[in-house]
Amino acid sequence: MVNYGLIAIPLIAILVIGGLISFFIVFSFYPEKHENVSIDGKCYELVGAAHEKITSLTAEMKITKMLLQVSKIESQNAIIPIIFNGKDSETKNFIDEYNLVVTSNQKVIYFPNINGSVVTANITKTDLQSIVGNLSISDVIPLSKSVAGSIGIQPNKYITQDEDKDVSLLLDKIQKSRLMDIVSNSDGVSHAECRNET
Repeated sequence: MVNYGLIAIPLIAILVIGGLISFFIVFSFYPEKHENVSIDGKCYELVGAAHEKITSLTAEMKITKMLLQVSKIESQNAIIPIIFNGKDSETKNFIDEYNLVVTSNQKVIYFPNINGSVVTANITKTDLQSIVGNLSISDVIPLSKSVAGSIGIQPNKYITQDEDKDVSLLLDKIQKSRLMDIVSNSDGVSHAECRNET
């Protein structure tokens, strides 16, 4: 008769050791977060500290864009159309907190099965200025984005196309300067092959 107890212990040990080895092999090949950027026709790959800096820069540029857009709105009584998203409970609290007039509310499902909403609404310039002025980088970066950090200002009669173009040109200039600084002064930057964007 076969004694399964004698076979089971070595088999369990082999499976545990095999699992640990597999874990370390997979973990060592796990891709590092990176970003590829092109500056004046030269391409760079940013990893580690440089990737963290560009993630912060992207968030900072979003906040700066909204601050510049709000500064172009002359009327203090302006009602501005915005769009934002988040979990249902968070968007409801945000709507209630700022007494927003909702113009559309599209239900979405976020991973894993979290009910959310994409909302368009109207907000006063004063409230929008307050929200944007109090945004932090962590409100805007993807891993910790708040409802306030998801706001986008929609086209409106208070910001002309020329003013919007001026904002974009200024942002491009600032972002290029900051990107060059990151590439020149950060660890985790290497030259990369330029790829055609399609």
